[in-house]
Amino acid sequence: MTAAILNSNASISCAHGGRVVITPRQLTVTADGGAVLCEPDLVGVPIVGCPVPPTPSSKPCTLVVATLPGSSTPKVLVGGRPVFLSTLQGLTDGVPPAPLIVQYPGQVRVQA
Repeated sequence: MTAAILNSNASISCAHGGRVVITPRQLTVTADGGAVLCEPDLVGVPIVGCPVPPTPSSKPCTLVVATLPGSSTPKVLVGGRPVFLSTLQGLTDGVPPAPLIVQYPGQVRVQA
């Protein structure tokens, strides 16, 4: 199965609709005009606009804390790092933790 390689034009959110602020750590390799995202580019990046209210039992998503296996491929490396795919799965720091959702990979031409 192939999936689109994520680039800096991707639209990724928490399950509640908060937007992941994408900041690529490499700018050399691009796909369809956006820098290709590699491990661990997304870990620790901010999430803005999560509507979950802070209460004693909940907290809005503010950071990506982890990406999960299957989110990248070792078949395509940029600077020795696996590239992220549209199959990205990850978790936020929200309480309870929320999954990440790739709404658009940023491009659909380059698949891996």
